[in-house]
Amino acid sequence: MFYASNVLAQGSEHRPNDDSRKWHFGITIAPNFAKAKVTTAADFYQRDSVRSISTQGFAGLNFGGIADYRIGRFFTVRYLPQIEFSQRNFTFSFADRVQTAKTETVSINQCLLLKHHSVRHGNHRFYVIGGFRYTHDFQSNENTVRSPNLPMVAFKANSYYYELGVGYDHFGLWSLISTEIKMSNSLGNMLSPDPYIYASSISRIQARLFQISFHFHN
Repeated sequence: MFYASNVLAQGSEHRPNDDSRKWHFGITIAPNFAKAKVTTAADFYQRDSVRSISTQGFAGLNFGGIADYRIGRFFTVRYLPQIEFSQRNFTFSFADRVQTAKTETVSINQCLLLKHHSVRHGNHRFYVIGGFRYTHDFQSNENTVRSPNLPMVAFKANSYYYELGVGYDHFGLWSLISTEIKMSNSLGNMLSPDPYIYASSISRIQARLFQISFHFHN
């Protein structure tokens, strides 16, 4: 009886030799939600122009490839090249009007992460992940000619982020499928400054991104 139940348990485990492979490759799709934290200029409350600044986040999408290299029983190094589409709006309230600066991002992201996972139980296991990301924004207005009448808050074209998340691995019949929740925060000031009223009302912008990722490995 014990032998029969043991064989049955082993037979129900999909892809039993997955962890013996050094490399895994696949694709990832990650709906995102972009936000931003704004720090106003030091003399903001001494000015008589802009009364308040609010930010609005939007849903977007990341997609790309994935490459995992196993470095130990419980550790994997992960490389994620991705394309990101996201948007953040900055609304400026004046005494006589309200104007919105739309900051759209179309970027290539290079993520290097360390994954630490639990012991596998059947076809399931959980993990935590963290690391860093370099981003180049092709949509950046950093080099755009600006004017006092054009509502614009430009992000720097090149930036760095740290990333933290948790995830769940499911070993399917044909692939390893991972579902992951991850947060990204910019390390430096994202604002590309200029002397005009919109950008000069702000001293610092920290960009944030929340993702729900679906990874499909070979």
